[in-house]
Amino acid sequence: MPRPFHVLFGVALLAACGPKTGEETSTTFVSTADSGPTTGGDGDGDTGDGNTGDGDAGDGDAGDSETGDGDSGDGDTEGPKFDTIVEADVSMMECIDCALTIDSMQSGVFNISGDDVFATATLMNEIVYALGTYGNGRFIASADSSLPFNEITDCPLHAWLGATEAEPSIFWFGWTPSDGPVNFDIDATVAGVHMPAQYIGNPAQLAAEFDIVMYMEASGQFDQGDEPSDAEMQTLLDYVSIHGGGLYMVSEFSNGSAYLNQDDLDSINRVMQPMGVEALMVSLAWGNVDGNIEFDCFPAPVG
Repeated sequence: MPRPFHVLFGVALLAACGPKTGEETSTTFVSTADSGPTTGGDGDGDTGDGNTGDGDAGDGDAGDSETGDGDSGDGDTEGPKFDTIVEADVSMMECIDCALTIDSMQSGVFNISGDDVFATATLMNEIVYALGTYGNGRFIASADSSLPFNEITDCPLHAWLGATEAEPSIFWFGWTPSDGPVNFDIDATVAGVHMPAQYIGNPAQLAAEFDIVMYMEASGQFDQGDEPSDAEMQTLLDYVSIHGGGLYMVSEFSNGSAYLNQDDLDSINRVMQPMGVEALMVSLAWGNVDGNIEFDCFPAPVG
């Protein structure tokens, strides 16, 4: 379950769009999907509260406590720490007025380039969360594994990502059992470090079965250097760009020795960089903060 939210900081606006639809009411959007067997994830976001100091990967494993969570009190009285920036390349489209709130305790950092990303959330002037489009599909990039499916929003976020008004079918893979408890409670089909063989090189089949795919980069501390193949990453790219799939791609904090290492960053960047997102070797540990993005133009779902 999402952690409590405290004070919302920052407002960001997208560039003007076409006709707007939807109400400007403030509601909470929580997505759970009915998609077949769930084989992983206890979903109790409460264990992770460390969570993405991610007690996440460490859950007390070596290397994490130094960056993790004892920070939760740090600077909570120092004033707003979360700024939001939205970069827009959205000309004429149907728009929805809505907002999105994310909460984090420890995160990696992204560099953004090109025109695929249309919205970013920043902390301490560093980008930690991004939304964008790539070819026919859509993506969300998170530098914190506690954020996916825990966004609090009145935007049709997962309807947009999965291009469906129904509950999206979800598949995720990448993490090892030692990477820590997942911080979201969803019905999903779950695999390990690797994509199941029947989907590799077959993005059409992946798209036929799943509206949303999430790839979470495992830590080199736990995967013994095992990474998805280039063919698996190309399948993800084709799933989005050609077949119109929705992709969550998730990295984590990295300081060279705890949680993600350089090989892990190189791995996740095989799928991130073509979409204009690059995971960097940075660990932001700042305690409990949250942030709010108010979209002037959130794209209406299609499909």
